Amino acid sequence: MNDNDILDFVTDVGKMLLENGAETYRVEDTISRLLNSLNIENSEAFATSTGIFVCIKNHTKIERIKKRSMNLERISKINDLSRKIVANDISLEEAKEKLKDIQNINLYSDKLITLSIGITCFFFSLLFKGTIYDAISAFIVGFLLNIFTTFLSKKTISNFLQICLGGIFVALASLINLNIGIGKDVNNVIISSVMPLVPGVCFTNAIRDIFEGDYISGGSRMFEALVIAISIAIGVGIVLLTWLNIFNSFIIGGAN
Repeated sequence: MNDNDILDFVTDVGKMLLENGAETYRVEDTISRLLNSLNIENSEAFATSTGIFVCIKNHTKIERIKKRSMNLERISKINDLSRKIVANDISLEEAKEKLKDIQNINLYSDKLITLSIGITCFFFSLLFKGTIYDAISAFIVGFLLNIFTTFLSKKTISNFLQICLGGIFVALASLINLNIGIGKDVNNVIISSVMPLVPGVCFTNAIRDIFEGDYISGGSRMFEALVIAISIAIGVGIVLLTWLNIFNSFIIGGAN
């Protein structure tokens, strides 16, 4: 396998790690270990949250990261594959086929993911000391939220707008449930149902990147987590303020 083939392979490995939520320092370390195990000299790897740059001798490849998700199972499988390559337990040709299999693997169905998110919101409600009715409401809202966000992800709109619309959906659905008698504490339901949107892993990865000295990637991830949190707050706030104004208008109008 020539240098260009090796360059393509290690870049694909790094790109897949970034797309599935790996820290940038892990991406750079994995690529460096792979290149060292293949006896490639004069090589460099640099990754950010939105791009990856790999240089081998006089060959350079740049990949733009346009989509990002969180799939720890894929990251784990890629790490296992890289360890086998470093230990010379697998040839590079076999590794390329394994990488394709990892890319195409579909671990969980959309129905199972949607159901799991609903169950997660259910137990978050109980964790936040809500009643069983609040938990049922949170389950319904979380269940429908994933269907809604899955629909939005297929549209050509920005991720932050999707998060904002998700916050609007959560607040609106929670208020509707409350008014039809499902749930008693709307704050508990909203907080529990919005948890799937909270950028906890993004924030954690930002801290880990900063501790590893990757201040650019860590800072950008930190800013991303902040913007996502603000987007959620804006979406929920718009609905609550609108609903409150409408409710007060009815009260004032009825009093007059």
